[in-house]
This record gives sequence, structure tokens and C-alpha cells, in this order.
Amino acid sequence: MVRYARIFLAMVLWLIATTLAVPAFADDAFRSFIEMLRPEARALGVSRAIFDAATQGLEPDFSLPDLVIPGRPPKPDTQQPEFIKSPAEYLSEASLNRLAAQARKLAVEHRATLAAIEQKFGVPSTVLLAIWGRETDFGAYRLPNNAFRVLGTQAYVGRRKEQFRQEFLLALKIVADGHAGIADMRSSWAGAMGLTQFLPSEFYKYAVDFDGDGRRDIWSSVPDALASAAKQLVEKGWQAGKGWAYEVRVPRDVDCTRADP
Repeated sequence: MVRYARIFLAMVLWLIATTLAVPAFADDAFRSFIEMLRPEARALGVSRAIFDAATQGLEPDFSLPDLVIPGRPPKPDTQQPEFIKSPAEYLSEASLNRLAAQARKLAVEHRATLAAIEQKFGVPSTVLLAIWGRETDFGAYRLPNNAFRVLGTQAYVGRRKEQFRQEFLLALKIVADGHAGIADMRSSWAGAMGLTQFLPSEFYKYAVDFDGDGRRDIWSSVPDALASAAKQLVEKGWQAGKGWAYEVRVPRDVDCTRADP
């Protein structure tokens, strides 16, 4: 009995050692990949100290969607709720009612800011509040991921490596330029950050300093985050004075097979 116990223990230890060895090799390759990005980061003004601090102990997150990992079956294209939930689940009436009630309070609290943003960009306060509420529950939702880990993993084994390579580098530049600290760089599974969820490239395209403090702070400044969202909408074709959606009545004899499922 003792002999069998020893054999069993040896097998368990061997399995543990084998299991632990796999991530080690993967981490080494990932570390080498990250190090290869150092010259590109330096060209963007990222110091050695910032690069080291942001990537210290960084490991890939193979649980993310949209990855193509050698030797493993492909993951689903996306796990975003709007694509995997039914309309009834995604547009939960209880959830929307809760968000609407909170939005009405925030509309009063930020009335002056919202009015100034609408005057400058032509985007109504209701639209901006809806975006803020849906993206991060008005800032109550804590983004779960280290943005550098997410962007680095997507650049390493994601379906859109080149895109996320640039996003990773621009995330480093955000810290180097003093817009945010490393601890602030929390993101969604896709690397979007801030109260209204911007990728690093979108930050540099659309972020504005609307509170006048000299920083484009989409992480904690409500004026900056909402004004940035408004500018993003305008740059993507928003037309002031027109509604974002229109209710239509479908004829009874319409051929539904002509539409997408």
C-alpha cells in the first residue's frame, strides 16, 4: 500500500511539474515578443523606466476571445454581450430602467457641462448619458483587465495582431505623455478604457480636455470623457439636429425574407 501511495504521489508531482512548465515556455516567448517592441516604444517617446514598469511581470492572458493559439481550437470571434445575448436579455427592461433613473439624476448634476458639450459638438445630453451608462454603468463598473496585458496578448496571438501592436504601443505612450498612470490603465477584454471606453488610438484621435485642467482625462473627468465621446460621434458622421433612430411602421404584407435574419 505504501509503495502504491509513493507511486501515486510521484505521478501527481510529475503532472504538476509538467503543467507548470507549459506556461513558462509560453511566457518566455511572450516576454521576447514584448521586448521586441521596445525600440518602437522608444520612438514614440516611451522611456525605458516606463516601459519596464508597465511590462514588469506581464504574462499573456490566453482566456481572452479573438485569439489564435497554436495547437488549440480557435476561440469564438467575440464574446460581446450584444452578439451572444438575445435582444430581450441584452435590452433588459429592468437594467434599462435602472440606468435611466440614474441618468436623470446625472443630467441634473452635470447640466452645465452637458449643455456646453451640446453647444460645441451638437450631440444631445441624452445620447452621451446613454453611452456613459451602457459602457461603464456611469463609472460604477470597474474594468477588470490590465490594459497592457490585454493589448499585449492580442498583439501576440490575436486575430488582428498588427492593429493591437499599435494599440499596445499607444497605451505606453498615454502613460509616457502623462495622460494617465500605469494603475489607471484598466480595460475591457478588447483593451477599451475610460468612462466611455476608448482604445488608445481613439484616445489620440478624439480625446479632449473639456474641464480645462490641461489633461485629457477620460478615466475620471466626466467633462473630458463625455466631450470626447461627443467628438468621436461627430468625427464618425454625427449630424446635429437629427435623431439617432426613427420608429417605422412595417407594412403587413412586407416580405421578411428580404431582410437579414
